[in-house]
Amino acid sequence: MSAEYPEISIIVPAYNAEPYLPECLKSVIRQSFIDWELIIADDGSEDKTGMICDRFASEDCRIRVTHTARQGVSAARNACIDMARGKYLAFIDADDRVEDGFLSELYSHAEKDNADITQCSFFFTNEKGDKTPDPNGVDKIFRGKNVIIDAHFRGSQGDIRVSVWAKLFRRKVFSDIRFNTDLRIYEDAFYVYECCKIAETVSCFSKPLYDYVQHERSATHSRLVEICPDYFIMFNMQKSEMSDSVLIRKRIAAREAETALWLMRIMVREGKNNELWSLRKKAVEVTRDVHFSHAPFLIKLKLAGVSLMPRLYFAMLRKKVTSDNEKI
Repeated sequence: MSAEYPEISIIVPAYNAEPYLPECLKSVIRQSFIDWELIIADDGSEDKTGMICDRFASEDCRIRVTHTARQGVSAARNACIDMARGKYLAFIDADDRVEDGFLSELYSHAEKDNADITQCSFFFTNEKGDKTPDPNGVDKIFRGKNVIIDAHFRGSQGDIRVSVWAKLFRRKVFSDIRFNTDLRIYEDAFYVYECCKIAETVSCFSKPLYDYVQHERSATHSRLVEICPDYFIMFNMQKSEMSDSVLIRKRIAAREAETALWLMRIMVREGKNNELWSLRKKAVEVTRDVHFSHAPFLIKLKLAGVSLMPRLYFAMLRKKVTSDNEKI
């Protein structure tokens, strides 16, 4: 394609990303695949993020920048989608990086398999640069809407993962889909779910080409106290839409329970007792569906503890979190 219509539009939302953004952008510029445009949304940053964006744009004509007042990551991504001209969309978080073959290999699979969504695997990367490949990478092509939806909801993250990064999306297929600006978290899952509902082919391969960088307490757990109900808004919407599929509803219930159990650990770490009991209620609500599903035995065992002996379960959880000083 011409420079006006590149093959891939890369979207990077950035808010106060000064410490990480340069390495993220350099990893894009290093790509052997060169037919791309990079659209960065500086989402009202209060540090030098905006200056970094403008500097990189001045040095490479393939980079464009939009500066807006703080609106949130969903609105920032939506603004970039509106500006995109590429055949495919790729999303990268400003504190992550991509491996050298990220664009070329995703593009090759997308074209070969005529895929609407193409997914690679990723590395868990710490701040020192140590990398651990995700053990759940998938090598498979999913065809047909029912098969794709089933793959999306299989397991805690899905064979077709809930994260928007480490993927290519065929832009014309998903031209009307935008991120939900009402969600303060889990907005990735909403977008991927909406795309999976209309995709005809999804191509997944297990080579890790995306560096998911995990910072110390990077999830901003104290903020999760306020916004964790948004996870369950998403789950309720999905269960309502999938009301005619018992199997999918059970898989969503298992994912909901696993999320509630994960959030309980964070509330124990943060000392938020009221929120802990609220999450216990969420877990109990889906216990029956989970116990009659193919969810892992350990999840079922934890749900039994939360349902039948919550005080003992919470006491054991507090002991584990404090004694292990575990990173959640």
